[in-house]
Amino acid sequence: MNANPWTLPKHNRIRRLLVSLGERVARACEIIEDEDPDTVTLRHSDLRRLRARIYLQGQPRGTYGIAFEFPSAVPQVLARQEALDLGAAVRCLATHFDA
Repeated sequence: MNANPWTLPKHNRIRRLLVSLGERVARACEIIEDEDPDTVTLRHSDLRRLRARIYLQGQPRGTYGIAFEFPSAVPQVLARQEALDLGAAVRCLATHFDA
């Protein structure tokens, strides 16, 4: 990971998720800078179009939403998972980044 999660101007739940990512996931992805404290976008270190946007907006308290982006010849290939607890969100991100 290209940043220390604790120093990011993000909601504490976003920071907690980033810290909870396993070492392999953290090595496989980079944080894309943005100004929204309730979202963070991760990008695969090698496959730049493989991304995951983690968000809190519209989610039940204590859960996360993740919008997955895949490299594809077909534009706008997107999948979403919502209302994920911390463990499920971490597992989804590990699968997405194949780490």
